[in-house]
Amino acid sequence: MTPRALHRIAATVALSTLAAVAACRPSAPSSPSESAAQFYTLLDGLGVRGVPDSLALDAVAPYLDSTLLGLLTDARHTRDDFRRRYPSDKPPFVDGDMFSSLFEGNTSFAIRSTVARGDTTMVVMAFTNSMQPPTVAWTDTLVVVPRANPAPMSPQFVIADLRYGASWDFANRGSMVASLRAAISEARAIP
Repeated sequence: MTPRALHRIAATVALSTLAAVAACRPSAPSSPSESAAQFYTLLDGLGVRGVPDSLALDAVAPYLDSTLLGLLTDARHTRDDFRRRYPSDKPPFVDGDMFSSLFEGNTSFAIRSTVARGDTTMVVMAFTNSMQPPTVAWTDTLVVVPRANPAPMSPQFVIADLRYGASWDFANRGSMVASLRAAISEARAIP
């Protein structure tokens, strides 16, 4: 098979996977916790590692506010530009779970609690990873806000940020928005 034919097959499989995941998605979430649960279910179904590729980012975009979506798009462009400029080096944003504290990601999640603060809701997510003993458990907090002018059948609430909550040495720390801004700035500063 030619490389072009393999590329077409891979693109067809990716599109089929996205369509299947989208078809499994229930109706538009109408609460912060529903948005959070559907977002992580979609991420798991897509198998996102590192910054989402363009197809995966299009799939999760309805769950993200414009700032976070813009930063993830910038991170993807930064990764792709780095690949072009330094083909023999590992680019930033290619692996690891950006959407939780644990690099390896989760094997299960649940909503632990929600706390409303004005229009903002803090959705505390309980995660576990049981791939290798011992099982790792932690919580991260999604910052969920109402969507401005939601389209019909789109989430009414979107994720504005993720606050990492794990305390082990190599955990993602701080917030996703701040981490993305810092990592994009650092990657773009490389000559």
